[in-house]
Amino acid sequence: MVDLRRSSEAGLDGDNPADAFALLESGHRRGLSGVLITIVGVDGGAPRALGSNMAVLEDGTYCGYISGGCVEAAVASEALRVWRSGKDQILRFGRNSPFMDVRLPCGGGIDLHMHVRPNPEIVAEALRCYGRRQAFAVELRPDAGTATLTAPSGGIPRTGWQNEVFRRVYTPNTKLVLVGRGLEFEALVRLGRAAALDVLCLTPDDRGLQLAASLGAPVAQLTSPAEAPQLPVDPWTAVVLLFHDHDWETTVLREALGTACFFIGALGSKKTHLARCQRLVESGVSELDIARIQGPIGLFGPTRDATSLAISVLAQIAQHRMLAEQP
Repeated sequence: MVDLRRSSEAGLDGDNPADAFALLESGHRRGLSGVLITIVGVDGGAPRALGSNMAVLEDGTYCGYISGGCVEAAVASEALRVWRSGKDQILRFGRNSPFMDVRLPCGGGIDLHMHVRPNPEIVAEALRCYGRRQAFAVELRPDAGTATLTAPSGGIPRTGWQNEVFRRVYTPNTKLVLVGRGLEFEALVRLGRAAALDVLCLTPDDRGLQLAASLGAPVAQLTSPAEAPQLPVDPWTAVVLLFHDHDWETTVLREALGTACFFIGALGSKKTHLARCQRLVESGVSELDIARIQGPIGLFGPTRDATSLAISVLAQIAQHRMLAEQP
């Protein structure tokens, strides 16, 4: 009888889609195979989205979530049975499931595809894509028991079924580029790191540099308001400006507006934002581009302390990222 246990490896908390691949790779290094579990159907309510993953190793170690944490051990147990059979299966849990003693608190049902003994090369390539911040997809063919990794082209397709193939699309973790100084900047550095975002900091202040470095966030020092900093961004990046002295903003905003980042926001009141937009117009930026800037920044407000502002900003970024990836 195999003892089931959630992985205790550092960094594998299971909320990051990369964690399932990381556990499978860790198992491969130790000579262990396993099962990649994917939600391929949702019936009614479910706490996790279509495409959510778990991974289970043959020694009973597992990570990832396909519910709120209430049925993962039971799913891992069934995954080991499927692993022993050597053949991929799709199992229903929750509503209309044959597993009468395993129920989802939300009352819905989920269909789980269990892919046994994933190809180690596909697992390794998935992790390399995450490291390069490249989108990729894993195409599951339940009837054939195969999985292939593809690079999306012509835009990023959505997770879901295409005929007899379930395509799970993976995109990079949100990168948060913070440009600024002061209490709001420092609060967002702390909360961004606590939220497991990829935080990059640019600041003219020694205090900000020291804080970012102490939290393990890459950091660069700004030297002049007239010098446009390099912003290493991609379509999964949010750029946030946090200055009270707005002389620093124009060059940074012009640089950010020339990229494909999904979110640009800047600190300040409505009056401050109108003045900011006017400066950009005078510098030759189009109104269409200026409209990309979120200002005043934050999902709720006005706020009166740095921590509340940081929570509001992170909530707005999460909302924009979620909306950008909806069908």
